[in-house]
This record gives sequence, C-alpha cells and structure tokens, in this order.
Amino acid sequence: MIFGALIFLPISTTFTQNSDSVSNVSLLALGDVNLGRTVGQEILKGKTNYPFEKFGCVLARAEVVFANLECPVTDQNGETQSPKSNVVFCAPPGAAATLRRAGVTVVSTANNHAFDYGLKGLQETIKFLNQDSMQFIGTVMSAGEEFRPAIIERDRIKFGILAYTQTVNFHKSWKGLISVFDSARALREIHALKSQVDFVIVSYHGGDEYKDLPGESADREMKLLAEFGADFVFGHHPHVPNGIEVYNGCWIFHSLGNAVFNQPQRFWTQRSFAALLKFEKRNGQKKISSIELIPFHPGYQPSTDLDEDAIEKLMNRIQMLSTVSITHTERGYFVKPFIEKASQ
Repeated sequence: MIFGALIFLPISTTFTQNSDSVSNVSLLALGDVNLGRTVGQEILKGKTNYPFEKFGCVLARAEVVFANLECPVTDQNGETQSPKSNVVFCAPPGAAATLRRAGVTVVSTANNHAFDYGLKGLQETIKFLNQDSMQFIGTVMSAGEEFRPAIIERDRIKFGILAYTQTVNFHKSWKGLISVFDSARALREIHALKSQVDFVIVSYHGGDEYKDLPGESADREMKLLAEFGADFVFGHHPHVPNGIEVYNGCWIFHSLGNAVFNQPQRFWTQRSFAALLKFEKRNGQKKISSIELIPFHPGYQPSTDLDEDAIEKLMNRIQMLSTVSITHTERGYFVKPFIEKASQ
C-alpha cells in the first residue's frame, strides 16, 4: 500500500480582513539545512545545485520556502569542517547562491551553530546572504542592532517570520548578535508584527537532540510563543521528526527533523517531512486552507524516495507523538474532525 502525503484540512478559525479579492499562497517549511561538511566540498567544486538536485519537485510546490540554515556561510580557505571537531562546520560563500537557485525564500540563522566560526563567520554569513538577496532572520552584524523579522508578501497575503534559538555552542562574544530566546523580547516582537501581517510564523531552535519529545524547557518556550500570538511555530534542533499540536490556536511543529543533513547512524535522522501550508483570502476573510506533510529522505541530497514501509513508520510516529488525530481516507491523511469538509 502506497501512502500519500499527510494533508491537514482547514481549521474552523478564520481571520477577518477587508478585501473582496481571492488570494492563494503556499508556504513550505523545512528542517535543518547544513551546507557545510561534504555538501560544502561539492559546492566548492562548482556544484552549486548539488544539495537540492533531487528535491526540486518539492520546493517548486510553494511560492515561499523557509528553512533553518544550520551552518555559517563563510570563507575559510576551503575548510567546511573543523579539523579539531566534526560538530563545528561551515558552508562556503557559494552556498548563498545554492539556496537562492533552489528557490529558498528565507532562512533562519538563529541556531546553536551560528557562532561556530566566531564573529567573522557570523558577519560573513550576513554578508554573503545579502549579496545573493537571500532573506534571513535571527542574527545581526553588531550587538545592539534590532532583530528584524522577514516580511514576505505574495498575492496580497503577508507573512511575518521571526527566529529564536535556545542555545549557542560557544559562550564567547556572541551576545547581542544571535537571537537567543528571551520571553520579554519575543512578546514585544510578536505583538508588533501581528499588526503588520496576516500570519506570524516563528522558527524555534531548541530542545533535546534525537529525542521523541522536545524537553520541558523547549516545550514551555514554544507554547509561550503561541500565547504571544504566533500562528505557527516550527521547531528545529532535535534532528528527528517530532509531533504536532494546536495550542492557543497556534500550530506547533515540535521538530521538522533534518532536510539537507547527513546522519546515517540513526533511523529517524534519515526520515522526515516538509510542511506545505496553504493560505487563502476570500470575501474579506483569511484562513489556513490546508497543511500537507510531505515525507522525504534527508541527507546530502534530500529526495522523496522513501519506500512504503518507511512512509508508514513515519506516519505512525507522527500520529503517536501528536495531540491532533490523523486518519486515512482515499484522499490521504487528514486531521479529525475535518474529514467531511474534504469531501464537500
């Protein structure tokens, strides 16, 4: 039996807006993208499109693509992994073009690897992303600068995207440069953003690596983001797919797992999903019209070549870890109690 992608049907909540036109926009959210290590070496050889060569069919399904960029982008004279530690890595300058050419719209740079190559690495990440017109959120050039959201508009629907990380690997001079989670600041930023956009999306980097659950502190902080007014919270850092819940009207994806990240030593680091969100404005109202989960095989070159058994295990895992109820119909996988709406 071949399993299709999970599809979450419209939730009943709508958001009023003064407009008589009809607009439709899709946004794709991915997990961790590491363009360093082996992938970085391929980019240095001139294979700029290498990591996304087998994934274009997925990326092309959305007008907006978001991912967590799990590495600095910096010129280290050909080095893409530290000779002293395999958990310190970076992407070469050409990685910015890799993202743009693949169709990625915006990335989060707020994660525990943001300072792997110090101030030079952080500032060059901003420099190279800016040079290739790649929007980013989560880091700034100088301490004291404001962490600005990305505001993206497609077909008269506006998205505001913010990013926070729970930790940074090196406790040195990064303070004020990386958007480490602070509840008071997050509250201010989300409240300010809600008045400017239709939907607020937050990237949250934290929790426990390789675990089924995010951990108490990460769970609490993601729920705070929901209470502050986020419409979606996308979790990163565990490197494995976690569950989904709706809390305070906000969709929380506790972990999107890996995307471009090769960790063959564990089963769930090699299986993940992308979240394809569809939004609509019609007759003065805006709403989430669907959420589809697209299973895929992460690695140096992510692809949708998972076999039936792997897809079934992935769907069972998501159901087990989620507070939403998922059921299968002839159209795919749906969240109850919205099955009847799908057939209308």
